[in-house]
Amino acid sequence: MRTRVGGKLNSLAVALVCVFLMLATAAVPTGAGGAKLKVAAALPGIITDKGWNQAAFEALKQLEKDVGAQIAYTERVSQADQTEVMSDYARRGFNLVFGHGGEFDSAGKQVAQRFPKTKVVITAGTVTGPNLASAQVNVFQMGYLSGTVAGLMTKSNKIAVIVAQKFKQTDEMVLGYTEGAKAVNPKIGVFSSYTGDWNDVAKAKEAAIAHIAKGADIVWPILDHALLGVFDAVKERKVFALGFTGDQLDLAPQSILTSGLQKIGVAMLEMAKIVAAGKLEPKVYVFGLEVNATGVGRYNPIVPQSVKDKVEEVKKMFLAGKIKHP
Repeated sequence: MRTRVGGKLNSLAVALVCVFLMLATAAVPTGAGGAKLKVAAALPGIITDKGWNQAAFEALKQLEKDVGAQIAYTERVSQADQTEVMSDYARRGFNLVFGHGGEFDSAGKQVAQRFPKTKVVITAGTVTGPNLASAQVNVFQMGYLSGTVAGLMTKSNKIAVIVAQKFKQTDEMVLGYTEGAKAVNPKIGVFSSYTGDWNDVAKAKEAAIAHIAKGADIVWPILDHALLGVFDAVKERKVFALGFTGDQLDLAPQSILTSGLQKIGVAMLEMAKIVAAGKLEPKVYVFGLEVNATGVGRYNPIVPQSVKDKVEEVKKMFLAGKIKHP
């Protein structure tokens, strides 16, 4: 396990900051009474995964740059170590501690109860308390937009989704993906499976090959570093994938149709503003299309304009309240 304070952004990270945080650059205040804001994050994966964990790292770097916040993070935090890693940051006087993922719900509750002066926020979480809140991107919208693309682009009428862990937020992603695909293609079948690991590339590749063998010609990985295994599988079998969380077209430009964007960095910056202003409420904060916290990434040239137009139509329908959660 490795803990670092600060660090350098590489060119890829700078580019992704522009994508994830473009609409979240309003000034963030310092802590109450002008005290320096200290923000830490416990991350389940690595900060170079081009997705979920890298987005959190870049949000921390944005806070450091914009307001001089002291930042820290720990990579590859296992479920067994979550409580201790977050507690250590609380002991060291960090104002705000993020548990980065819904799998941190239980640890977040324990840490918040043990350290009432520390504000704890679980990204993609569901827990709340006096000094505890959760911050979510509207992943049903993200899944629905991804499913719209898959439903229109499949030739076999069979698509797949591979998930690391089953909890409420990943269930919402799968539901959105299924609903979006079926809305544009009633004949479609959706396969799903769970690997139990966010970062095991080999296990993810094996799962993808199994779905492709059943006829799936588009696979969406709800994974962190492990999604590289899915991209390898679709490239070898000459089918397609969708990126997850970040714009991942460059990772497999011939095989990725587009990416479902989960701009968790936007949500994290918003939560830092709320905490610094002393206005954290015990609730689940949800950020969606209305603040550009989700959407789709760049498109593969093979995606026709009609599909792009349909995605834009779906976005407008969401914003107008015309698409309802089932």
